[in-house]
Amino acid sequence: MTLGAVMVPLGLAFGTLAGLPMAGLYASLFPLIVFALFCSSRQLVLGPDATMATFVAVSVAPLAGGDPVRLASLAGLLAIFIGVICVGAGLLRLGFMADFLAKPVIIGFMNGLAVVVVAGQLKNIFGFDAGGDTTLDKIVAAFRNLEQTNWPTFFLAAACVVIILAMGRWTPHIPGPVVVLILSIVAAAVFGLTAYGVTLVGEIPSGLPSLQIPSFSISDVGTMIPLAFAATLLVFSDTVAIGRGFAARNHYQIDANKEIIALGLSNAASALTQGMPVGGSGSRTAIVDSMRSYTQLAGVVAAITVAVVLLFLTPLISWLPNAALGGILVAAAYGLCDIAGFRALLKFRKWGFVIALTVFVGVVAIGLMEGILIGVGFSLVLLVYAVTLPHDCVIGKADDGFFDMAFRPDARAIPGFAIYRFPGPLFFANSGRFRSRVEELTQNTEVPVHTFVLDASMIIGTDFTACETLIDVNEELGKRGIRFTLAQVRANVRETFERGGVIESLGEVSIFHSIEEAIDTTGSDRSNRRRKHDR
Repeated sequence: MTLGAVMVPLGLAFGTLAGLPMAGLYASLFPLIVFALFCSSRQLVLGPDATMATFVAVSVAPLAGGDPVRLASLAGLLAIFIGVICVGAGLLRLGFMADFLAKPVIIGFMNGLAVVVVAGQLKNIFGFDAGGDTTLDKIVAAFRNLEQTNWPTFFLAAACVVIILAMGRWTPHIPGPVVVLILSIVAAAVFGLTAYGVTLVGEIPSGLPSLQIPSFSISDVGTMIPLAFAATLLVFSDTVAIGRGFAARNHYQIDANKEIIALGLSNAASALTQGMPVGGSGSRTAIVDSMRSYTQLAGVVAAITVAVVLLFLTPLISWLPNAALGGILVAAAYGLCDIAGFRALLKFRKWGFVIALTVFVGVVAIGLMEGILIGVGFSLVLLVYAVTLPHDCVIGKADDGFFDMAFRPDARAIPGFAIYRFPGPLFFANSGRFRSRVEELTQNTEVPVHTFVLDASMIIGTDFTACETLIDVNEELGKRGIRFTLAQVRANVRETFERGGVIESLGEVSIFHSIEEAIDTTGSDRSNRRRKHDR
C-alpha cells in the first residue's frame, strides 16, 4: 500500500513530463499485474519512469503537433511496438542484449537524462515558460528571463526537492513523494496558493481506464519502429540491471529472457489501457526491498491501491500544485545523477570518461535519440576494440609451469621457441593483428626461432578468414625454416580448424595437448634430425 501511495505522485509526475498526466497513472495499474504473472524477479517493480517519460516527451511529442489525443495514440503505439520487440527477443533468447550498452555509455546517458528532466521542469519550478526547443535552449532561455520568476512557485518546488532528498537520506522508510503530495495539497487548499500565482494540476478524470487500441496510420508505423528499437534497448537494459542488482542483494536469480517477455507483455497491457511505456523502477523496487517484501504480490497490491485512488480520491489530487510535481521530478533526476561514476571512469581509464562525457553532451546538446545513437555507436566501437585488440601474451617457463612473461618475472623464454597465447575469438577482424604478432615474435630475436607454438587454450571460436590466415602463416613460417604448432586446442575450435583445412595444412603431428608436450616433442624431433644430419 505504501508502494501504491508512492506510485500516485510519481505516475502523475512522469505522465506530466511525457505530456500525458493520466497515462502515467494508468501505466501504474494493469502493467504491474501482468508483470507479476510472467516475470522471474521476486521484487522488481514496473512503472513509468524518467527514461521513458523523457523519451516520449522529446522523441514522440513533436510528432503529435500539440494534439494530446494524437500524442496518447503515438505513446500507446510506441508501447505496443516495445512489447512486440521484447516478446520476440525473449522467445529468440536474446536476453543478453541487456548487457550491450557499455558502462561509460550508461553513465553518460543517465547523467544527460537527469539534465533533460530538470530542463523540462523549469516552467514548473520558476512559474513561467521561457520556451526553447532543445534542452540547452530551455536552460538558456530560463536563465535569461529569471526576472519573470514566480517566487512562491519557486520556493514551493525547492521545498519539495529538499523534503524528498532529506527524507531519502535520514528517513528512507517514509516515502518522501507521498509526504510532499499531502503537504502541498494541504498548503494549496489552506493558504490559497493560487492567489499567489501557483498553478494546480486541476480536475482529473476519475475511474479506471477502458480497453482501447491506439489509433494510428501506416506512416506512424514507419516513424515509430526505429524509436521503438532504441526505446526497447534502453528500457530492457535498465530493467534487467535493476532486477539483477536486487536479486544479487537478496540471493536469488532472474531469467533475462523471462524478464524481457514479461516487460513486453506489460507494455502491451499499458498501451491497451491508455497508459504509456513502462520499465523497471529502481526507486519503487527499493521501497519494497526496504520493507522486506520478496514476492510480486507487493506490486499487485500497489496497483490495487492506485485503482482505489483513481476511483475515489481524484478530487483531492486536483489541488496538487504543478510546482510539487516539478519538485518530485527534480528529486528523481537527482537520483539519476552519477557523478561518482564519472570520477571512477576518469580514475580507471580516461577513454571511458571521454566516452561518457561525449554521450552526456550528445544527450543535452543534440537530443535524447541522438544521444542513444551515440551510445550504441560507442558500444559497437568498444565491442570491436575488445575483440580486435585482445590482451594477448608471450609465454615463458617458470619452475611451476608456463605463464605470461609480463606478469611472472621468473618466467623465461625458451631459446629457439616462440610461445604465443591469443585470447578470445580469432576471426576476420583480428586476423591481421594475429599475423603481425607472429611476424613480430619470429623476427629479429637474439636466438633464431625454430618453433612457433600457438597456445590456443583461450581461442573460443574462429571463422574461415582466420583458418586461411593460419594456413598462410604456416606456409610463410615453413619457408623460413620455422615449424608452426598448436597446443591446447578446444574441441569446438579443432572441429572448425578441420573444416577450414588448418589441421590438414599443419598435420596431426603439429597438434599437441599441452605446451610442454609441444616443446618436448618438437625439441626431440629437432635433435633427431640434427643427429641424422651429422651422421
